[in-house]
Amino acid sequence: MLKISLYNKLILLVLAYTLPQIIMATPNYMTIIESQTPDIFLSLKKAANTQGIAKNPIGDIMQWTAIQLLDKPYVGRLLDNQAPEYLYISLNPTDCMLFIEEVFAYAKILKDQQYSINNFSSLIKDIRYHGNIKYCNRNHYFKDWAINNINQGLFVDVAKKLTNQYLSHTADVLSKAIANLPAHINDVECIKSREAYINTLKLGFIPLKDLPKYLADIKAGDIIGIIRTPNGKADSVYHLGIAYLHDGKVGMIDASSSHKKVIVEDTLTGYLTKFKNSEGIILLRAM
Repeated sequence: MLKISLYNKLILLVLAYTLPQIIMATPNYMTIIESQTPDIFLSLKKAANTQGIAKNPIGDIMQWTAIQLLDKPYVGRLLDNQAPEYLYISLNPTDCMLFIEEVFAYAKILKDQQYSINNFSSLIKDIRYHGNIKYCNRNHYFKDWAINNINQGLFVDVAKKLTNQYLSHTADVLSKAIANLPAHINDVECIKSREAYINTLKLGFIPLKDLPKYLADIKAGDIIGIIRTPNGKADSVYHLGIAYLHDGKVGMIDASSSHKKVIVEDTLTGYLTKFKNSEGIILLRAM
């Protein structure tokens, strides 16, 4: 039987009282599963089986999964509601980063015929962290997330193959943002060290001016990273979404903070041109 410290018991009691979650504890971390997620998980399986989705390429499965999650609510900072670090699993409230994680993880376990909530959670853990579950090991920067998961053989860098150009902006905002936060006083140096490492990595980039000639190379389910000129407060990879091919167009499905839910962006170029500081995209493809 699992032994839980008094400190963790108190956390579990507080979380159980304040949040509609399913909470499981291991010796090193808690897994918090959003309360509606198991039911959504089962309903997706039923729909996937009925439609024979698993036989399709993984990119098509990712696009299908993203469509099933339309209108799910956007909620920010789902991974930062309390300490210590915990594994949060949700198919219901989401943000742009969690959305691409859950879409990929769901498609992967469906394609590999390893369909269980435990395998879903385990895969999200593996793609979200580059080590044990703790704040400093979380792939906070999408560049870190992308390279880590490319190295695991889960994705290919399509942008690099198309343009041989690389994202030029440095990673530095997180260490500055947490510098004066008591909860992360012991994480600052670790994050600075990780930022230095991230800044040695190369991740492919498609400039906005060149995007029209590469639209035909984008496939259903590709992960799109939206690059905007940094303002000192946010990373240059400002937003994320799933490529959505429809009606002869390349659109995007994303968890939108402005619309407060998962929506369809009719065209990728139309979305990018809404923002004066758009620079281009990162493009990853699941293997």
